[in-house]
Amino acid sequence: MSTGLDMYLRGADEAGLLGRFAGSPYVAGSYEEPVRSELQYLVTYVDPDLAASCAWWAELPQIARTADPATRAVVARVASDHRLPTPWHRYITYLSYDGAAAAPFEAGDHAPDLPEVVPAGPEHEGRIGSWLEVALSDAAFAHGVEDPRPPEDVVKSLLNHPGRASFVVLLDGAPAGHATVVCGEQDDVTGEPIAELLDILVEAPSADRRRATTALVAAAARHAVARRLPLIGNVVHTLTGEVDPGEQVVAALRSQGWCPDHVLWWLALGEPAEAAGTFAHREDTGR
Repeated sequence: MSTGLDMYLRGADEAGLLGRFAGSPYVAGSYEEPVRSELQYLVTYVDPDLAASCAWWAELPQIARTADPATRAVVARVASDHRLPTPWHRYITYLSYDGAAAAPFEAGDHAPDLPEVVPAGPEHEGRIGSWLEVALSDAAFAHGVEDPRPPEDVVKSLLNHPGRASFVVLLDGAPAGHATVVCGEQDDVTGEPIAELLDILVEAPSADRRRATTALVAAAARHAVARRLPLIGNVVHTLTGEVDPGEQVVAALRSQGWCPDHVLWWLALGEPAEAAGTFAHREDTGR
């Protein structure tokens, strides 16, 4: 019986996007990234043997240049247990929530020690739109966009998504943050249906923010589990500077029941193609 991956590779082959290196398959093609306005060579699938191959990562920049000389960067999806060599940068880390079983399913919308979470109503839509705009702006800024403000139609399309559900956390009776989940999506490679956690944002002091975030994650998890879907979130990494705050965010999420699933890595083609660092295979992810 064909798996979702089999079907994906077959479709990529029919579309002319399936390549091979040393006999192992990969799927790649040109992609105009809208936020950075950057022409990327997007590698959406890398065979596990290739992911462990130093020769593949050394050759990939030239493969991208040959495919389209105008390409400005390479973005490659790999499993979370592969760390790519310098000068590759983490671009986006995708995580699945394994803490759903610990969510207070039998306790209504909130546990006694957590603030109340309610399904968003029409009166919350303006605030949720503003919070989503902040999330999109922060992500664009982390990726080096000079004017990170998202177009109005992008936020509107998220609010109007037919599978969108938003939850609002109440502190002292007032809305203080949201979790927005989109169902009806699927993993691009495996074809697995997912519930995507688009954003969680809480406007509150640190102690209240932690409790409110926990309550929002529990609400999002209940929403996903009720639909028998895995809850998938992501962390956007900073491409510039020596410190990437996203690394600390991923570490914190792992301690809270999130498990890295896969990572998009980014390489500017203006940088040296040769890896300056040591290739580290089987990064410790606790999986």
